[in-house]
Amino acid sequence: MAVAKKEEKVINVVDVFWDGWFNSFKTFQSFQKDVEEKSLQVFESQKELVQAASKQLTQLEEESKKLTTELKSNVQEVLKNALSVIGADNLLEITDKFEEAGQKVESLAFNPSKATIEVLSKSHAQLEKALKEAIAQQQKNRAEVLNAIGGYVDQLKETQNGVLKTFDLSNVLVAK
Repeated sequence: MAVAKKEEKVINVVDVFWDGWFNSFKTFQSFQKDVEEKSLQVFESQKELVQAASKQLTQLEEESKKLTTELKSNVQEVLKNALSVIGADNLLEITDKFEEAGQKVESLAFNPSKATIEVLSKSHAQLEKALKEAIAQQQKNRAEVLNAIGGYVDQLKETQNGVLKTFDLSNVLVAK
């Protein structure tokens, strides 16, 4: 009978330990990257909300101006028909005053909102820029640390393997 020979794999305990530790460190690094990406996604969503609010305010202002113009035309027509006795200069003066009042109302209604959205948009852009700069610096720092630790781990493995060989200790496991 032939006995089936099992394959033996030599496993270096030092390498396994340090490789496992370094892989855990890399996993932590990738977690930080995920957090950064989520932060940027939140800023993008906020930017879209501010842009949508600005767009709606602009549409509302345009509609208001359109309605004011239509109302002015209707008032002019009514006054023209009803007050044919009044001269043309007086009619224009009345409608001009009406238009001026409408513009003041629009200014009071829309200017504060526009200013608020503009300030919000600028603040958001500055915060986003600062966040992106901070993330870029973190990524650069992490890459430098990862490279340095990778080199350090390699040196530790070599040193520990050398020490173990010096004392002629077995630092391998045999997996069957």
